[in-house]
This record gives sequence, C-alpha cells and structure tokens, in this order.
Amino acid sequence: MTSAVPSAAESSLSRRGALAAWILILSNLAPLAGIVFWGWDVFVLLCLYWLETAVIGFWTIARAATMSRDPGSATGRSVAGSLALAGFFTVHSGLFMSVHMLFIFSLFAGPWASRIHDARDFIRLIVIDKDLWIPLLALFVGQGAMFINDAVNRFVFAKTTASTDTGEIMGGFYKRIVIMHLAIMGGAFVAQAIGTAAPLIVLVLLKVAIEIRFQMKARSLSSPRRAGP
Repeated sequence: MTSAVPSAAESSLSRRGALAAWILILSNLAPLAGIVFWGWDVFVLLCLYWLETAVIGFWTIARAATMSRDPGSATGRSVAGSLALAGFFTVHSGLFMSVHMLFIFSLFAGPWASRIHDARDFIRLIVIDKDLWIPLLALFVGQGAMFINDAVNRFVFAKTTASTDTGEIMGGFYKRIVIMHLAIMGGAFVAQAIGTAAPLIVLVLLKVAIEIRFQMKARSLSSPRRAGP
C-alpha cells in the first residue's frame, strides 16, 4: 500500500510548482509599473499580452512534443507522431498569432502605425524601448520552471498529470487564449475610449484575476498520483 504522506522529494516538487505559479502571477503584475512609470498605452499593453501568448505557445509546443514519453499519455503516440503534431500546432498557432496582431494593429496602433514599419521597428520601439522584455523574461522563466517541474513529475517519478494528451494540451492553450483575449480586448476598447491610465490599471487587474483562476484550476486538476499501485 502506498503511503498517503508525501515524500520529501514530492514536497519539494510541490513547492517548486507553487513558486513557478507565483512567478507567473508576479510577472502579470509588472504591467502596472509600465503604466504608472513607463507610460504604456493601450497598444503597448496589448502588444505585451500578444507576446505573452507567443511565450506560452512556445512552452505548449515543447510540452506537446514530449508527450510520446509521457507514462500518463492516453494515446501512446510515437516520437515522430508527437513531433508532427507539435509542428502542425506551430504552423496553426503562428497563423492565429499573425491574424491577432493584424487585428490589434488595425484597431489600437494609433500614432504607432506611422512609426512601426517592420519587425525591427516593433522590437526596438515596443519590446526594448518600452521595456516589455522585462515581464516577458519573467514569464518565460516561470513557464520554463513549470515545464521542468511537470517533466520531472512525469519522467522521474512516473506520475500522471492533467492534460497529458497532445490534443488536450493544444485545446487547453486555445481555450485559455480565447477567453483571456476576449476579456482583454473588451477592456481595451473601454480604456481607449476613456483615454486615462485608470482603465488600463483595471484591465491589468482583470487579466491577473483571469490568470489566477486558470492557475487555481490547473493546480486542482494536476495533483499528481503515482502511475502504479
């Protein structure tokens, strides 16, 4: 009979998972400093959230590509099968991201439209000059820590986790992005119409609340169990 008391290693993994979740939440609060101290407007904030989607998509692809070794995978896909699905997801999500940015640029760019002409302008003026790289780096580290924590649980301790199927991982990504960005875009229209910093702050807090909700749901579903008796 397996003891219900978690081992020291299991407790350590749980703490690392909680730390990674807190890193993600704190990275979502960073835009408050951008609005108050760095003069971020609606377009800059939406660009940050668009880039965050790219970061999350990167780690989603990494997770989908490793499912072939997952002891909890319901599909038992080969390495080639998992890589092929990850490649399809890369192309599909890339098209989704392109259309999304076109929508953001058309509706919210405003004076930025006359200054941004290509990807180099976008990186220089938005990512570097507006310091978007700071919260993006924090998010990348947080997502990476969660990926490593989950990989250790699956591959070292042979524990099942939530959403181990590649299709579930991809579906979860799109569900998260659609819900998140519908709420954000709605708030962005209000913030742009009012034209002050206050609605932007509310928009950031709304995004943080949604993020916390997703984190709580993920943690409640991913209480790991051993794959054997």
